[in-house]
Amino acid sequence: MDIEQDTVREGIGQHVGFQPRFAKLRQFISDNSFSHEELRYLRILLSAHRIDIIGELPIELVVQIAERLSISDFAACSAVSRRWREAFLSSPVLAALTNKFCPSFAHRPGRAEAEATQEENLEALRRIERSRCANGHWHFATDFEWEHESYFKLDPEYHNSHEDAAATYARYNTEDNDPRPNRMSPLGALYSSGKIAWRPKRRVVAVDSFWSRTRKIFSVPNGPLVSSELRLMAMGNELVVGSMDRLIVAWDHVRNAYQEKRLPGSVKCAATRGLRIAVILYSGDVFLWEFGGSIEALTTAPLVNYHRFAKNTLIHWQSNLTAVFHPTCNKTLFLASAYDHTVDSRTTTLKRVVYEFQGMQHTRTFEIGTVPVASRRTGLVWIRKLLPYRRDIIGFWEQPFKHDINETFVEFDIYDRSFTARNGEVFDSHEFGWRTTNSDADLDFSVGFNGNSYVVATHQPGFDFGTGQVFWQF
Repeated sequence: MDIEQDTVREGIGQHVGFQPRFAKLRQFISDNSFSHEELRYLRILLSAHRIDIIGELPIELVVQIAERLSISDFAACSAVSRRWREAFLSSPVLAALTNKFCPSFAHRPGRAEAEATQEENLEALRRIERSRCANGHWHFATDFEWEHESYFKLDPEYHNSHEDAAATYARYNTEDNDPRPNRMSPLGALYSSGKIAWRPKRRVVAVDSFWSRTRKIFSVPNGPLVSSELRLMAMGNELVVGSMDRLIVAWDHVRNAYQEKRLPGSVKCAATRGLRIAVILYSGDVFLWEFGGSIEALTTAPLVNYHRFAKNTLIHWQSNLTAVFHPTCNKTLFLASAYDHTVDSRTTTLKRVVYEFQGMQHTRTFEIGTVPVASRRTGLVWIRKLLPYRRDIIGFWEQPFKHDINETFVEFDIYDRSFTARNGEVFDSHEFGWRTTNSDADLDFSVGFNGNSYVVATHQPGFDFGTGQVFWQF
């Protein structure tokens, strides 16, 4: 039947073509303004018709329905029938879901969202769900091994391929008087982008790649003004960052380069993305370093002046200060912190605040306040970027004296620039996507550190730990 010619009676003595009615329906739906009650009422109305509802709906409405589902529910709906599968696996629906659950994939650098294929979007959603369910296809467990390593081979492009491996390891063993690896070094191990960085010696860093089964060994030059102990601070897709008191050091583990900068104070924490490094000192001073370029101080005095902190409040604000880079825009940096704000003599709220910087310029401030738990007296708040299956979110968790108290867990969505307070929920590190001190993950691998060993699971179907390659995909 030609839909252009078909008509339907509307009211008395009126005939309206389907196309104008469809246009009105699309206009009504596309403004994305449905309330929960309107959706419930629409479901009641449609339930009276014994038709394949999803198969008959405009794609705009299918997108809105899919965006309200979890990935597991979305997968169940796509298996109901052929028409449902065609609707839920259409390009607009998959693109919308990928943007909802993994915006860093949809907006990744160098590729427009429209260029992502249906299969790429579908595979991204599968990997998110595998990561959320901790459902690795293959597992690999090993000890942190130094001279007798058999799994990771020395990278032939970085290390001399003509030199015996034992001679290479012996050369690095002269870095200190201990001929064996420091047994405590794995406690500072870091994971990022399919690689693990760990410290086998006090001044030596090993970077092991699951993708190529290779190892690169980096060392810090000796000097009379350099601390004897290296602390690993951060690892990103291109850099490994460490500190030795007032010295910040970085290795480009992709291009095999090393640089260092001296700072006016001791380093508290650091973050890195691409070739950019954000460094926070114990004094609260913040520095931005473009690897290969200069290091500059980020102006934070206006932030302190704006809040008019009392002395103790300023100390807590400085202690909680954390840096997080935007996942797809290296020029965007977020500084996050928390502090107690006294409303009156009887009321105190715990403020969480996020400052957005574009380059060196502070552009926006976001803030939310909640009533802190009664037993919290430390003034400290854990602030971390959540695991990727929880979207791109900065999490704020209070540190109470008693662990059985239900703290208010606060989330800041990096893409939506909005806060959400999860009041009265029992804290569950996996459900909330919290990064613990002994585990980390992305959409390729999940890694758990345990003393002098670790276990890794891959979310890549067909990945072979024996060769470091992907042989097949779903």
